[in-house]
Amino acid sequence: MSKHTVFVEAPPFAKFSDAEMRRLLDDERLEVLDWRGKRVNTPGFVEALATADIAVTGNSLTITDELLEKLPNLKLIAKLGTGLDMIDIPAVLRRGILLCNTPGANSVAVAEHTFALLLGYLRNVPQCDNAVRTGQWEKARTMGGEIYGKTVGIIGLGNIGSRVASRMAGFEARLLGTDPCWPEALAAKYGIERRELNELLAESDIVCVHCPLDETTAGFIGKAELALMKPSALLVNMARGGIVDEDALYEALRGKVISGAIIDAYSQEPLTASPLFSLDNVILSPHAGAFTTDALNAMSRMSVDQLFQYVDGATPDNLVTAE
Repeated sequence: MSKHTVFVEAPPFAKFSDAEMRRLLDDERLEVLDWRGKRVNTPGFVEALATADIAVTGNSLTITDELLEKLPNLKLIAKLGTGLDMIDIPAVLRRGILLCNTPGANSVAVAEHTFALLLGYLRNVPQCDNAVRTGQWEKARTMGGEIYGKTVGIIGLGNIGSRVASRMAGFEARLLGTDPCWPEALAAKYGIERRELNELLAESDIVCVHCPLDETTAGFIGKAELALMKPSALLVNMARGGIVDEDALYEALRGKVISGAIIDAYSQEPLTASPLFSLDNVILSPHAGAFTTDALNAMSRMSVDQLFQYVDGATPDNLVTAE
């Protein structure tokens, strides 16, 4: 019986579940190449990947047409997480390679991180901590705001955006939304009012970005869009950096076009230098929304489940069939 060769590459998801790795190692049909925590420039990486017919990948491996030319044996890519912007999907599908991801596995983690950062910003949590540590018991300097009663606009009402909406409803916020695939049932359940993008930006006190990055959303929020927002508004980007023009955002924050921002994703990662570092009206997070043990285990489990579906001759549950 010929074996499947499985290449496991997981950064930044280097905590690919040991339990799921054990499932792979214990299956006699599989030869497993454990490259967790290593990167494409590691000596021997591409050569090892070229021997595999199945690859389990994270966000760090950019799969281009050029790379695929070097991977003649590849038949399945099991992508950890939902985002596919690092994969040349047409090039993958053109070669007959199957591609699946793990939608929903990290949606709770990202939604909860959205609120962790949002509440931290509104209630000046970093400043409160610093004040106590430095003996500045001056409550007035940590005066904050609330979500209650605010108008919150959500761009993208998929797995993550819908979780954010359900939690925002608990804070008794007024909800606006925009999504090309409008979720009627969700909107009815939580009272989400449908708006076009420009309308949502103009009406919202808080704008949360949760849409995927693709050719329709690249540069979605730029100088013109930021100018539509209220001077008191807050922008929260928990999606992908390429959706928000970071140069335009810096100018909008510096010039008080908008009040503040929370950013968890950047056009270049890791972010080692940025004019945003000089601003005190922004909270920056290292694309850590999905980083909970629960979410990483769920992504690992879903990817391995789909891998075994393929090995068993079935169709993976979350097969990507088009761009």
